[in-house]
Amino acid sequence: TRRVAFDGSSRHPGFILPTIREGLAKDESIEGLALVEALWARMCTGRREDGSLIEPNDPNWATLNEVASQAKTRPSAWLEQAQIYGDLRQAESFVSAFEAWMQRIETSGVEAALKQYLDD
Repeated sequence: TRRVAFDGSSRHPGFILPTIREGLAKDESIEGLALVEALWARMCTGRREDGSLIEPNDPNWATLNEVASQAKTRPSAWLEQAQIYGDLRQAESFVSAFEAWMQRIETSGVEAALKQYLDD
């Protein structure tokens, strides 16, 4: 898992975000991809839900960690990273889905958010 998650600040813009843009252009659901981004933001807080440490795993970890901490109470802070999200910060359906997942993760936890996604 650590190797797959390594260097998310270059992998997400290169792999996940183009798929979100494509889904938006085709008016397809991007709920699962918004959840992926919310889970990444949650991971970048640097702590698991049990309180254990997540080791830095990105060249931009310090910034990601700081912004992820802000996003716990203000999810839009994560999307304000223009160097990562660019124009997606204005995509209302993506922003609202991302913020809803962030709030769900923060209030109910990762497992509950994943269960909700799979049950919907």
